[in-house]
Amino acid sequence: MENKACPACKNDSDLNVNLCPKCEFPFNGTEKEKSIHIGRFIGKKGIIFDAEDSLTKSQQLLFLAAGLYLLGVIINFSVLLNDLLALIFNTVVIIVILASGVLLKKAPMLFLIIPIIVLLFVYGINYAINPDSLTRGIFFKCLILGSLIYSIYNYLASERFKKKYNF
Repeated sequence: MENKACPACKNDSDLNVNLCPKCEFPFNGTEKEKSIHIGRFIGKKGIIFDAEDSLTKSQQLLFLAAGLYLLGVIINFSVLLNDLLALIFNTVVIIVILASGVLLKKAPMLFLIIPIIVLLFVYGINYAINPDSLTRGIFFKCLILGSLIYSIYNYLASERFKKKYNF
């Protein structure tokens, strides 16, 4: 039994099939139908590049967040010296966010979820101590959390595409 490679998804198909079993490329279709299918397939394939771009932006935001937390610790260092627990807590938050940024591309789901949980925990503790803290920096908080959640969405869509088309 001989196979032919699909021009769209590059997967092997049996010679006597009319449609690619993976991407439904019309082997016996007109040139227009084939071109339209390849164009749509390339558009769908863009999710892989979108996911990579989204991960890179989330990585940069995590570095920015770690830097801003570090700046806050430096500015409030004299106050934090009197509260060793707060100093240790803030240091751990900085290390977790920074490590998540560094390791994000190695295990995207894990290192996208960890900073979301940590940041929500920090925002919750700050809210419990001072309810006004929830609205301070709300744009930055929403930007970071939204970017991380969007990266999870893109990453999962990319993985579904890769699995479906054997990429």
